[in-house]
Amino acid sequence: MTTRHFAPLLVGTAALVLVIGSLFTGGETSAAGKGDKSAPTAPTKLAAGNVTATSVALSWTGSTDNSGSFSYKVRITNLKNSAYNSLATVSQSQTTYTANYLATNSPYTFTVYAVDAAGNKSGDSNVVNVSTPADTTPPSAPALTATVLNPSQVRLIWTKSSDNVTSNCCNYSVNLNGAPYTGTLNWVLAPAGSLSAVVRHLTPGTTYSFSVSATDWSGGNVSTSNTISATTQPSNDITPPSAPTNVHLVKDDTCGEVWLGWGEASDTNDPQDQIEYEIWVNGVLSPLPVSAGTDLDFVYATAFGDNFFQVRAVDRSGNSSAPSNILKLFLWPC
Repeated sequence: MTTRHFAPLLVGTAALVLVIGSLFTGGETSAAGKGDKSAPTAPTKLAAGNVTATSVALSWTGSTDNSGSFSYKVRITNLKNSAYNSLATVSQSQTTYTANYLATNSPYTFTVYAVDAAGNKSGDSNVVNVSTPADTTPPSAPALTATVLNPSQVRLIWTKSSDNVTSNCCNYSVNLNGAPYTGTLNWVLAPAGSLSAVVRHLTPGTTYSFSVSATDWSGGNVSTSNTISATTQPSNDITPPSAPTNVHLVKDDTCGEVWLGWGEASDTNDPQDQIEYEIWVNGVLSPLPVSAGTDLDFVYATAFGDNFFQVRAVDRSGNSSAPSNILKLFLWPC
């Protein structure tokens, strides 16, 4: 009878497993030991030139690296406002960079360093300090046209201005008879960024001169359009419309935003679809556009707590009605 011996086979198998395991373990250790640990040399002689209100041209002496593959990082730091800080990436073949979209009239520092493909970072270059100058260039002047709408209103339309600073233009304001118009808010309907306005509550049968000023955002530089004359239509109507009635809440959109409704006014001369409505919030005329021929409008109130709303009707000749009833609403902020 033949005797089988299993112990040597088990020992041999275990030895094989150990050998294979050591091979895999040794392989990982060997690969890790071959990683690139050498950082590029630091860029040198960083210099700035051609400084404008919103840009700076930079140049430097390049880095070297054993891997032969790396890129530059340009660190841009605004010393007055960190919102303008940034980090730009530049290819290794390029040793110049123009930093754009900088804030005007602001102090900056610039440094450059290199990073290779393995993530090794060089030391920083020298620091360059630059202050961008203030913006003193006004935007282009708008071109203005005017249309008489009725005895008390003139519509102004103008072209969009441009500015030497990107994304820096513009606020617009209306000039009446050579001076900034200072009438009650919403007697000139010109929402921010709008290229049109309706000047309201003018005197019937009267000649006015109009111009529009454009002001840029960074420097407050102003340009003014051409001046244009317009004569409102004559009217003998001096009778105001009836007061709107039953001012009430239609919908509360929360965050101080509400929809109001009311009973329409009537007028001796103008039909209801020609009557405009002004919404007064806590004694101040709402800056939102006035609606004609409607009994429902949107309004925004900023006050937390009690707010008071009234509506007035205005006819084509600029006659204003007595105020409506007062609507009191308690509004919550967001």
